[in-house]
Amino acid sequence: MMKKLILMAVIATSMTAMSCAGNSENNANGTDSAAAEQTAAAEVDPAAWPWDFPQSTGEQLTDGQLVLAPYTYYKVAIDDKEDLTRKGLIFYNTNLKKAGAQKSVVNFKEDYELPNSLIIGIPEGATAKKGDILLTWWQQGSGLRRAIVRDDSNPAEPLVDYLDSRMEIDPNSPTNFAEKYANSPLKPNSFIVLHDGQWEPGVQVACKNSRGEWDAAKLIKATDDKVLVLGFSDRVAVYPKSDCKLIPMNSEGLKPGDKVKGLFVATYNEEYTVDKVDTERGRVWVTNDRGQQEVKSVLEVTKVLD
Repeated sequence: MMKKLILMAVIATSMTAMSCAGNSENNANGTDSAAAEQTAAAEVDPAAWPWDFPQSTGEQLTDGQLVLAPYTYYKVAIDDKEDLTRKGLIFYNTNLKKAGAQKSVVNFKEDYELPNSLIIGIPEGATAKKGDILLTWWQQGSGLRRAIVRDDSNPAEPLVDYLDSRMEIDPNSPTNFAEKYANSPLKPNSFIVLHDGQWEPGVQVACKNSRGEWDAAKLIKATDDKVLVLGFSDRVAVYPKSDCKLIPMNSEGLKPGDKVKGLFVATYNEEYTVDKVDTERGRVWVTNDRGQQEVKSVLEVTKVLD
């Protein structure tokens, strides 16, 4: 027994000596790994920013600007030490109190700082025309929404249908929220006009996951090689940009009889046949391979995926 204890002590001493020698070599080269790790941790707290994406992409934000941001859910998750990658982060409208280069301060009952990549600024003075698709929030409630302009009599306060609201086959269904809130007015300075083919906040994307499926998501921010998105259950995720495709916003390219990929739960992996297209409302009636008919928004069906 004594021999074993002596042997273990010798091994422990040797390992300590080797570790010290290694650190001495690092210090001699000016590359102390422990110090480097501490510096990196100080710059980016992985608990507060777990995504492999910049905390700011150089967006221009200004004090007092109206923004969309997940300030309440993000703060609660940080305070409760929850896993942010598994937390639903609902984007609400609020005003920016203090803009910064990497992080900015919003105020909702109290000041709170958020990384700029989770803040979408809304410009002042935007106008829209009939058929435009906009990024806004549900103005009868809350939460990020895309909407299609139905009436542009007042381009600064258009009437819209919310594309992210469910539309039922039965127009009298109590869950037919698209009909219930049809032709809703938007407040001035409360929306962003989206553009087909542009990697801008609010556009719809499909990103290929590790199982080869196309995950559906809303774009939050993009760099040259990565995208930060809001996916299923409002979870934030990062994908290589090369694994993602923009979903066209123009329904004029769809016609009855077309075979399309359609959104089912969280992915674009259900096969559908187009029955009818309502370009004005941005809605498409489709039937799946089991003969079941549904109404989807133009953002939920596409011909661009493999």
